[in-house]
Amino acid sequence: MTDSPTTAAPPNPEKIKTIRAYYKLCQKPENRCIVLKDKTFFNTLPTLLKDDSSDVIRYSVKILVLLTEQSENIEQLLKSTELLPALSEACENITNPSVNYNLVLVSSRIRAVKNSLEARKAAAEQEPLADAVRELDKGGTTLHRKFVGRKSKQVIMEFDADEFNEAKKREVERILLKKKGVISVYITENNAIPRAVLRTIPTIEAKEIALAVFSAGFEYIAQIVKVEGVEEKFEMYASEMQKGIGVAKDFPEYLDDDVLHVDPASCVITNEMASRGAGQEGGWFSSITSFVKTSLW
Repeated sequence: MTDSPTTAAPPNPEKIKTIRAYYKLCQKPENRCIVLKDKTFFNTLPTLLKDDSSDVIRYSVKILVLLTEQSENIEQLLKSTELLPALSEACENITNPSVNYNLVLVSSRIRAVKNSLEARKAAAEQEPLADAVRELDKGGTTLHRKFVGRKSKQVIMEFDADEFNEAKKREVERILLKKKGVISVYITENNAIPRAVLRTIPTIEAKEIALAVFSAGFEYIAQIVKVEGVEEKFEMYASEMQKGIGVAKDFPEYLDDDVLHVDPASCVITNEMASRGAGQEGGWFSSITSFVKTSLW
């Protein structure tokens, strides 16, 4: 008596019905981000590519074709460490020509975005300001924020309160971070008057900072310095600088009392400084004590 051959498990109608519902949902681009936020479905996707039902696999691949039409969605898919291996395995095991074609299409899209992200990361390491400026352009708040205590000098610039607002604050940070030689930017207030406390390399002059700020649409800025212990203000106007008059000299730097009360979340530094780490001598430090000890006053 011979054993009867093993039969494949019958397809699960409810599972197929659910996958088809997700496919219909993904046909509208505005719904795709909602699908990607569904943690259960997101975590199940790699498993669905190995399902016993050819219908489940076919609809899962169709969903992936729709989800990979936009790079933003692909970046979300890349958060799954199991998806690419599952796609590679499915390409080897599935013989249906149309499904296999779609699998190759999905894989190529995902790998293209993955390679692009890796290339951008490598480029950002070569260009330390790039990531910080991009985050400011997007209104991001995930910038590296630390105190800086390497060999540098402090420049304090004061603004007209009537010209200053939150949008201008962002624009000032963005422009000054682009300025070569600027290490950190801290926006604060003194008696309700906005100020920018900058750490720069020693060769940066106040007039260079002023010109950068004027390019953001400001008409007035003043450099705040201490001369023989007395605070003095040297005012500059965009209209005068355009005519070549009223250009400030590079006045002495000093430690403003306000620096001792800074909020670290408001001090923006470049990626280069952040990557150096606190373990290196002469690098940046995350404490106010180290900041004061390593400054040049």
